[in-house]
Amino acid sequence: MSNPKTGKIQILAVDDESIVLSLICDSLEDESYVIRTAESATDALNMLKDKPADLVITDIRMPEMNGIEMVEHIHKNWPDTGVIFMTGYANLDNAKDAIKHNAIDYIMKPFELTEIRRSVSKAVDKIRKESAYKTSGEKLESLSDFNQMLQTAGDQISVSSASLHFIMMQSGADCGTVLYWDRPKGQFQCITIVDDNVSKRILSDKAIIDALLKCISENFTEPHLIPSPEEHPLHNCISNTKIVNDILPSWFLDKGQAVIVPIKRADSIYGVIMIPPTEISQSIGTANFNLLSMAANQLALSLENLFLLEETQNAYTKLKELQDETISLEKMATRGEMSAEIGHELNNFLGVVAGNLSLLDVLLSKKAYDNIDKHMKAIFSHIERMKRFTSNLMDLSNTASKKEMINFNDLLSEVVDYLKPQKRFKDVVIDFEKVDMNIPLEADATHIQQLLYNIFNNAADATRGCETRQITARVNVDNDGQRFSISIADTGTGIEPERLSQMFNQRFTTKKDGHGYGLMVCKRIVDNHNGHLNVDSIVGQGTIFFIDFPLAATTVEPSVVS
Repeated sequence: MSNPKTGKIQILAVDDESIVLSLICDSLEDESYVIRTAESATDALNMLKDKPADLVITDIRMPEMNGIEMVEHIHKNWPDTGVIFMTGYANLDNAKDAIKHNAIDYIMKPFELTEIRRSVSKAVDKIRKESAYKTSGEKLESLSDFNQMLQTAGDQISVSSASLHFIMMQSGADCGTVLYWDRPKGQFQCITIVDDNVSKRILSDKAIIDALLKCISENFTEPHLIPSPEEHPLHNCISNTKIVNDILPSWFLDKGQAVIVPIKRADSIYGVIMIPPTEISQSIGTANFNLLSMAANQLALSLENLFLLEETQNAYTKLKELQDETISLEKMATRGEMSAEIGHELNNFLGVVAGNLSLLDVLLSKKAYDNIDKHMKAIFSHIERMKRFTSNLMDLSNTASKKEMINFNDLLSEVVDYLKPQKRFKDVVIDFEKVDMNIPLEADATHIQQLLYNIFNNAADATRGCETRQITARVNVDNDGQRFSISIADTGTGIEPERLSQMFNQRFTTKKDGHGYGLMVCKRIVDNHNGHLNVDSIVGQGTIFFIDFPLAATTVEPSVVS
């Protein structure tokens, strides 16, 4: 059967009278139809097996098998075939049978030539409309399947290859090329398919990239035919013919012509699809060619989504690197602040020692030996205090992030012991009772120390100037043994409700000289250890930090309290 939209209509006339067949042929010979004739239903069915027809014109009364029976056979095997019945014996039953078998028309014998022409013309119009409707439905279904296929393809090469295969199949081409601008990588990707063999090329030379971008944006906004390689617009951008021929696909140079379909979405052009001319691909403006353009547009949308996804992933990676860098910077700031605190405390101790040594020198020069013992005791006492102070110092010099099994209970005790003698915590009561159990946590010990140090420092600063300066720390293990929590509460000034929601945003601080990164780093550290961080605060009463972490996969056992 022909394509009723693009080819000639195939007609089979069936009648046991040869003169009737001659009349049909004579009346339709100037109408550009392909007409065959059969003098029996059996001959007609055999001819249809060899080549189906778009329209059958048949007599109803024929020997061996009548026209109604023949049409029943035809519709079982070729359901889209149109039928016109002829009869010289008009009766109601024949008319009913014709309607029952979806006859397009019903002609009485003898008929005028104009009558048969009018009837066939009406039938052909109906067949073509139905064929166009069916073809559109098939194309939409095909395009829908194509869209589903693109959604499952996870990378640019797969999406582009699938699109090129689809367009080649729809256009009847045996080869093709897709050339697109890979924006995130700053290069052109070229994929060519010849006889199901796929080859890929990357065009990264800056001069070639600039020429291609210029050529595509200026010349390939709409589909059109390139009649020869010498007339390709790329020659206007690159004067060297050899370079142009190296860029163009070899099949184009061999075949001499190519149809260009732009890969575009709205005003954005991502590249082109090139296929050799075929009956369909040359029919620019037809429904068939519009399907190819729609497929190219779908490829543009898929590429754009993949570009955005890749750029988002790159941005996320860079953001994570910046966040990790922020933690490192915060650790450096912490170490600097700690160094200042340590230096201040050691200077106090050393000042007392140095003062007593000076007095000893004076006493010795005066030979006043009775008071030497008092000053020696003072010197030894402050040296002992220095030893106790330095024994509680934590080593925060390791900046590498490495998780290991730690006992959170012991680590928290060390942090509290370290903080108590510091100047910042002078007059601050730290209420902490070490729980009688090991609390296993898989963590970066340095990061957890930094987290606790930041929160305790903030709590101490918040109580500055308050009548009561107290920090209360409590640790609890959930009843299900899956997680544990710590609360750190202060009796400070508190935080306004409207500012509470901004606490973990970058640059949030309530301190006059604060840099605003501390709490953001705290949140990042807690998140990296699969924990949760929440804050509750009442202005004028104080603030409570709630943190919970998953217990490591080990038995929670009693611990000896030192």
